[in-house]
Parts: sequence; C-alpha cells; structure tokens
Amino acid sequence: MKTISLTDEAYRRLKEWKSAAGESFSHVVLRLVPQKGTLAQMVDDVGRLPPLTRKEWKVMEETVRWGRDPERNREPWTT
Repeated sequence: MKTISLTDEAYRRLKEWKSAAGESFSHVVLRLVPQKGTLAQMVDDVGRLPPLTRKEWKVMEETVRWGRDPERNREPWTT
C-alpha cells in the first residue's frame, strides 16, 4: 500500500470513473491506466475502456478540429 496526494480536481475526476460504489481507487487506476509498454498494448488497453458519452465525443471532435486549425497552432513570434 502507498499513500498518494491528489488535488481536489484530480480526486473528483478519479471518483467519476468509479463504476460501482464499492470499487476501490486502486481498481479504477488498474482498469484505466495501461502499463507502460508498446503501442499495440496501448491500443488494446484503450479498446477496453467504456464507450464515450455524447458529451465526451463532442469534446473529442472539438479538440481534433482545434488541432487541425493552422491559425490556432501558429507560433505568435513567427508571424
């Protein structure tokens, strides 16, 4: 056993991932955080995550759109 400190925001986010009232934070971390390894292992681990909600999909789509906008990604000192 180890004791760790989390910010209130980090604690809130971790708590939101608990799928059952009796699930421990250790179980949540082991379920969601893949072991350091290969890209193939990461893809496999991501495939085991629960499906995204509509809100989460929207955030993902907005993030991809933001990342594809060259104006947003231009370095201010190079313009």
